[in-house]
Amino acid sequence: MRIFQKLFSLLFIVCLPSIVFASQLIIVTEHLAPFQIVNSASITGLSTEIVKATLNESGYIYNIEAHPWSLSYNRAKQEENICIYSLARIPERNLLFQWVGHITTSSISLYTLKKNKLTFSNLNEAKKYRIAVIKDDVTHHFLLSKGFVENENLYVMSNYDALLLLLDTPSRQIDLVVLNDDLLNSRIKSKEEALKYSNAYTLEELTLNFYFACSLKTDKSIVNNLINTMKKLELSEINSKIRDKWKKSMVNLI
Repeated sequence: MRIFQKLFSLLFIVCLPSIVFASQLIIVTEHLAPFQIVNSASITGLSTEIVKATLNESGYIYNIEAHPWSLSYNRAKQEENICIYSLARIPERNLLFQWVGHITTSSISLYTLKKNKLTFSNLNEAKKYRIAVIKDDVTHHFLLSKGFVENENLYVMSNYDALLLLLDTPSRQIDLVVLNDDLLNSRIKSKEEALKYSNAYTLEELTLNFYFACSLKTDKSIVNNLINTMKKLELSEINSKIRDKWKKSMVNLI
């Protein structure tokens, strides 16, 4: 019996590092206020609160890292035990990730400088303009699927601050940028500055369903635990209360 106990203890010790490692998750995101707000001391925001509530309830050790979206997106496609938010779920992405749960829903539009007075009634008409998007963002993939061509009428940037700056830089000749209404409001410092921009066209076909998701290489048992935990928080209305709290200061949350 003692020999068996020693063998069992030895086996447990040998296996322990892999068990602990499997329970440590890296969570990647980007600065996308007010959904995730990144500053030097912390990462907050509507989506962050829901994701943190899920992770804290699940019991896993985790670390949240913020990077330019393209880097976070590609890491979450390729690496083991890594998850991502807020990831818009579209058919083209269904098989690329393991989907944990829905965070929130919002809409998105094409914005221009009001002085440009751009008007069009459908997305095809927008192809005659030069549009800037975030690299590997859902809007980037969506417009490519609709026949827009990079470096012809579609230009990719790494962050949203650069995106807005393009509209104010005549030499770059960008006519439109793709933004969420709440994202625009969070980056504009004053009402006077906000008056410079106008919503030229709402992408009704591209309502954003933001999700928490994990890589295909993430252990299935971890993903199932996160799925069940997030469902539990939905049933207890904890996530609903988080959404309601943030909705009061947002203009575009569905």
